[in-house]
Amino acid sequence: MNMFKDILVHLNSRATAASVLQTSLLVAKKFYGHLDAFHVHLEPSCILPVPVVSADMAGFVVSDVVQAEEKAFAANADEMRAAFETFVAEHGVLVREDPQPELKEVTARFREIFGSEEEVIAWCSRVADLTVLGRPDPDVPASGDGLSVLNAALMESGSAILIAPRQAPETVGNRVMIAWDATEEAAKAVTLAMPFLVTAQEVAILETDQPNDEWAGAQALADRLAWHGIKAETVKMPESSSVAVRGTEIVRQACGRFDLLVSGAFTQNTMRRWILGSMTKYLIDNADIALLMTH
Repeated sequence: MNMFKDILVHLNSRATAASVLQTSLLVAKKFYGHLDAFHVHLEPSCILPVPVVSADMAGFVVSDVVQAEEKAFAANADEMRAAFETFVAEHGVLVREDPQPELKEVTARFREIFGSEEEVIAWCSRVADLTVLGRPDPDVPASGDGLSVLNAALMESGSAILIAPRQAPETVGNRVMIAWDATEEAAKAVTLAMPFLVTAQEVAILETDQPNDEWAGAQALADRLAWHGIKAETVKMPESSSVAVRGTEIVRQACGRFDLLVSGAFTQNTMRRWILGSMTKYLIDNADIALLMTH
């Protein structure tokens, strides 16, 4: 059976650390997984577009900015390490650096990685079974950086990305809803979510869009899952071209009854880069349960 054994845990802020750690632990307990927690220590060059010089007054100003930023980055790294150490101590998680698959216990480690947060999350996620990230707050402008990191994870990793809810959850993956529109992204998300689906107590497929061919409809997916011993309920959503209307209905159907929503992540192309599509962004902002997404 496929399992989430190597779980990458992204710790970058006090606001999201508790939920990210709790979400990760709940998943790890299902599979005796390893929590590979890490914090990206940003280098000043990642945020300052100008070179650091010291021959004139501008150079001194830039140098002061670099020193201040470096001090803030170091303090944040210390805070994330302390949060990790407190969490594993409180939950009796074994701290281990090397793989010990024979252990029938959850293990964990903490790493500090220097570099660009977007690049690190994209590269590291490619060699993990699952990556868990915090959720940017749509009401806090400063959380825009978190959105760019999430964008990099979804668009550039090719892996399963689990977005933790804003509040630390009690369960994850016990009751799963699949937002199904028969796209390639949705199909990939279902495949990557199989470890959750085969262990879930309840699975439902919400057909969010009428497929062009019945061979790829919600019932066809339910028939496929049945071969894995998964009994899935199918639900049709009222048709609408409005992102807000469709998003509201998905949130209504998923939140309260389910603790995990599986969905493809969609994009729109700009002259600068790929960014999250409007429906994906709507679900991230409004569906406050764990989200498993991929592109």
